[in-house]
Formats: sequence, C-alpha cells, structure tokens
Amino acid sequence: MRGPSAFPGRVYLTGFMGAGKTTVGRALSASLGCPFVDLDRTIEERARMSIRLVFETHGEAWFRDREAEMLEGTEVFPAAVVSLGGGTFTFERNREFIRRCGVSVFLDVPFEVIAERIGKKAVERPRFRSVEEARALYEARLPCYKMATWVVTVGRNESVTAVAGRIQSLLRKGWEED
Repeated sequence: MRGPSAFPGRVYLTGFMGAGKTTVGRALSASLGCPFVDLDRTIEERARMSIRLVFETHGEAWFRDREAEMLEGTEVFPAAVVSLGGGTFTFERNREFIRRCGVSVFLDVPFEVIAERIGKKAVERPRFRSVEEARALYEARLPCYKMATWVVTVGRNESVTAVAGRIQSLLRKGWEED
C-alpha cells in the first residue's frame, strides 16, 4: 500500500444518523494519516450550539445552507476524511460537489441497529422524534445514500477498525486502478 502522501483526495462518509460516520471517520483518518472533519461538529462549533438548537433557532434551511458551505470548505484539504451529516448527501448540489472532489462511502447499517445505537440519545437528534418517523426518514434517504461511490455494509458486531480497514482496502484498490 502506498503511504498517506499518495492518498489521492477526500473521502466523504455518508449514512443515516447513528451509522458510525464519526467513529469510523476518526479511525480511517488516523490510519491514512490525514485530517478528519466532522461537518456536524464544525457547524456546532461555529454556531456555538447543538445541531438540535440550530434547527430550533434558525430552522432547517439555514442549517442546510451552513452545511453546504462547510462541505465546500473541505476542498482546502488535499486529503481528508469527512463525516457528513445524515442529510447532507440527500441534496444534489452536495452530491455533485463530492463527486467532483473525492469519493463517497455509504455506511450501510440496518435501521434496527441504528435505533439501538441511538437509544436514549434520540432526544439530541433533530430528526429522530419517534422511531416510526426516523424509519420513514431513513427509508426516504436510502436511495440517495446508495448513490455513493461505494456501499459498505456494516455488520451488527463489526468493529470500527474492521470497517475502517475495509474502506481503506477499497481506497487502495481505487489508487491502484488510477
């Protein structure tokens, strides 16, 4: 495998809330030796409030505009792993930017596993008001997520290290084909 300096660009992790984008993203960026960017955390830091409060205070449209701005700001990194918000990849403008600037990976986690992972933290998620509503949102977003460069199905008990390793293998294969 080539070293981090040969890493060809940016990796954008997409998937539903609770899919593990942040956790896997941190592990992947460490193994690749490149920066990690979490779009939701970046927005929270800039707004000085949680995503839930951003939605309540400014509304979803304001949030989506900031999200697109933060996403486009990742172009300054020659190489990076970027954890997208759960809805980022559902917008054509964002998908087009990602296609132009890197590769996308959908962390495909079954909804039942996501619901278990979120559990009591559901109250912190602006789009997880009920399990039924979240499932409907998950199913509505699924076709967009499946437009990613790669789909990585994540097993219920699969470790973060294993998932990051599988993504790195996909990237390595992509490097070798270039």
